[in-house]
Amino acid sequence: MNIHQIEEALSIPETELRCQRVLDEVQPVLRQLMEEFKARFAGEAPDLLDYFVHTYESTLRQTMSDSRNPNTAHKLVNSKIGNKAFIELVDKSLFQTKYSVLTLMLNAQDRKLKIVQASDFYPFLEVLGTKGNQKRLTQALEALPQDVDIFVSDKEDIKINRDELITVLERCIKANLKPWVLFGTQIDFDQIPSTGQLVELIGDMWTKLAPIREFRRNEAASESHSLAILSQFNAHTDEFPLTLYGKQYDVRFDQATVVKANEQRKQEFGLYDKGQLLVHGRIDQYHRTPVIGLRFTNGNGVLFYKLRLLEGTGQVEWRITKSFKTRGTEQSSEQNKQYQLRAMKELADHDIPVDGNTFLVGTWDNDVKQFVEPIVQIKKRLIIAAAIFTDCLGDFIFPKEAINLDPGSEPDDEDDTPDAFEHDFNLTTILSNVHGSPFAYSDAIIRDFHLNLVSLEDKHFVILNGISGTGKTRLCLLYANAVYGKTHDSANPYLKVIPVRPDWTDSTSLFGYYSALEKRYVRTPFLNAVLQAIQEGKPMFVVLDEMNLARVEYYLSDYLSAIESRQPIRLHTEEQITDVPQELHIPNNLYVIGTINVDETTHSISDKVLDRAFVMTLSDVDLERYWSKLESKYAVLHEEWKWLEELHGKLSGYDLHFGYRTMNEMLRKLYANAELDADIRMGKQDAADRVIAEKVLPKIRGDERIDPLLADLIDWTGKQFGSGSQSLRHLLRMKGELDRYGATQFWR
Repeated sequence: MNIHQIEEALSIPETELRCQRVLDEVQPVLRQLMEEFKARFAGEAPDLLDYFVHTYESTLRQTMSDSRNPNTAHKLVNSKIGNKAFIELVDKSLFQTKYSVLTLMLNAQDRKLKIVQASDFYPFLEVLGTKGNQKRLTQALEALPQDVDIFVSDKEDIKINRDELITVLERCIKANLKPWVLFGTQIDFDQIPSTGQLVELIGDMWTKLAPIREFRRNEAASESHSLAILSQFNAHTDEFPLTLYGKQYDVRFDQATVVKANEQRKQEFGLYDKGQLLVHGRIDQYHRTPVIGLRFTNGNGVLFYKLRLLEGTGQVEWRITKSFKTRGTEQSSEQNKQYQLRAMKELADHDIPVDGNTFLVGTWDNDVKQFVEPIVQIKKRLIIAAAIFTDCLGDFIFPKEAINLDPGSEPDDEDDTPDAFEHDFNLTTILSNVHGSPFAYSDAIIRDFHLNLVSLEDKHFVILNGISGTGKTRLCLLYANAVYGKTHDSANPYLKVIPVRPDWTDSTSLFGYYSALEKRYVRTPFLNAVLQAIQEGKPMFVVLDEMNLARVEYYLSDYLSAIESRQPIRLHTEEQITDVPQELHIPNNLYVIGTINVDETTHSISDKVLDRAFVMTLSDVDLERYWSKLESKYAVLHEEWKWLEELHGKLSGYDLHFGYRTMNEMLRKLYANAELDADIRMGKQDAADRVIAEKVLPKIRGDERIDPLLADLIDWTGKQFGSGSQSLRHLLRMKGELDRYGATQFWR
């Protein structure tokens, strides 16, 4: 081993050249040294041949590549990569677990060759967790020969006495440090012997490290055992039903995903009520200190359990002891006891075996390496328990029974009670219900509206834009009733239409406020709807009608922030207020739909709002479908209908056409006229002419771009209604003003 050549390569200032020299000249020396050691001692230690060889070489190659890239080269000018070289043997025989059994390292900074067994900090977190583990480490340390040194290595190696190791590790935990711990020896560059003698030194140290190697393997085997349990959780992604507080839900799982490589994974799930997401949750898995945790997105009812507790022989019961530790008030201790009693009673009521403050999750069989119970039952019990703890703390209130926000009202019919409203988000069912109504919405519009509302499971916000009278608000009513399987004209307690007022300038218009004068919280229809959605768990549809009469980003800011961040909205800080929570989470079963019209009375909508919503434009009017759904009595208006349909077609090309409301009101007037006695009613042409002048022409305005339209309408009204037409007179005046001033409108 030419140590001078090696030291020269490790000390080159330029990063790319240093890495190249280390790759070409230093790493091969270490590889040859490790191979000679394995060949020399494999007879005494056959497992040497089974270990995986890991080196520094991929890092060196990547650094060289990055050094040539103009976008990354500047970051590597002062890099320390390549100041050292190493090779190690890694045991990868355990399930999803690997650990180093021997490392040879050359370091230019301290001019040392290290022969060590290196371990990251995580196994020692487990060691310090229990006295039993500390005892096993102490025994391993006592069995090490005195010439085996111990180093704690963070930015530099610090040699410590073996009787100080546990104290040093505890100090690292308090300081949130996770250094490497090395067991072995180090040799100054100037004292490195010949290759043959060095191989013998490595073999001698291999033998001396046997106690710590055995300790480390036992720790790795324990970690592997826990990861095998977690793998069963990850492999199970099937949907299953679950009953919670008397209501049945479907639990749907996502695939487990990596949060932090080799350290943390998560498996998200949701509780669904007939396709409606009630709440999100997740199973957290911490691999390096194998722990499983379960929480709901909006709550702190967390379960954590160290899976190493399931190790042993034969069958081991998985029991969790849950304690509540709320603080901050004089009543905390008593309150925690009440939480405990309530939680354990609820667990028992949900058929989960309870013993004191402990409940049974399942039984792990160490002989066959699987649970005695189906994994679905294990997951079901964990989810139910976490839900109960979350509910006890009030972090998320799970629906239990329907409530009536207006105690003075009584349902007129049994079918109008909240319990009679069962929702179904199946689009085929919704379309079938819509087809039974007298309204002319196409399947494409209903489908698009449905997808906009439900495609984001935890955010339901849609804005409906379009000309007045196209049925934006009616679409919301129709869809909400279709979801609940009710006729289009049924009263629906889960649909609230809230007219927006121009004086709404902040979030109190939606969420109310605490009145210091009245010593009460002033509630709003929107807040009542949100609270009802939380308490009952059923889909709640809220329509903010003409939402841009006020500045949307002002009064809707708290809602927009809450649905994006999934953080609660602070409502008040008054302890005596019990009917309104201090913090409010926007529930997943709240559907907010805003309708807007764009004219001189409204405000434009900012990108902040538009980015958080699906925006639909309802400007297409299907008059053919509309006519087919009209009552048969309107058949007498067939001729008038043709005139109105033709007029609608002319206006459509300029986006000045009218909607269903205008058409409906014109037909109703024409029908009322037709019902008059023959001697006093208007003729068909006169009636149609007047209704067009009164309902259609007042909305026509524009500049020279509508000049061809006015010319066409003048010609058309003259032919249909004659020279005395009222509509013709208005159109001629408007055309003259357009020619004279370059713009026109109906109003003088």
